[in-house]
Amino acid sequence: MSTPDADAGWQAALLAQAKAGDDAAFEALVRLHQDRAFAVALRMTGNPLDAQDVVQDALLQAWRSLGGFRGEAGFGTWLVRIVINRCHNLRRGARPTTPLLDRDPVSGVPGPDTVVQAEHRRLATAAALQALPFDLRAALVLYTFGSSTHAEVGRILGISETAAKVRVHRARRALTDRLQEWR
Repeated sequence: MSTPDADAGWQAALLAQAKAGDDAAFEALVRLHQDRAFAVALRMTGNPLDAQDVVQDALLQAWRSLGGFRGEAGFGTWLVRIVINRCHNLRRGARPTTPLLDRDPVSGVPGPDTVVQAEHRRLATAAALQALPFDLRAALVLYTFGSSTHAEVGRILGISETAAKVRVHRARRALTDRLQEWR
């Protein structure tokens, strides 16, 4: 069984090799952190295709910028920060769209009413999350869906731990207010 220190040492070794131009070492780092990066991107964009694009762009930028990585945070934290920045760039450049449903909401084992209501609840939640101001959404996504601590959220977003806690709290409160009818 590995210890956190052993994992950190192993990742530091991979990072040093990747900085020296070792593609396989960078690939190993990517495999360690890609699921978290995608989860954050998906929650930030609300669209799996956009999330894939964001992660791909972030990984490309990480590879190109690896020489400038100072190691003040872990590689995973640095990568998630790049993902957040890419999501922000995507949001600024995108026009508002209405997503098309890609599946029939009434098919399945539960009764039609249950399925339709669950789909409406899911869509309302996704819309409420997307309607949050970007800074609140980023903090909530990182903390709730990205498995980051408040301190990590603060480091990723360049704010204090206390500010991260406040943003997460405000985002949760705003979601609760927006989704009041679903209680």
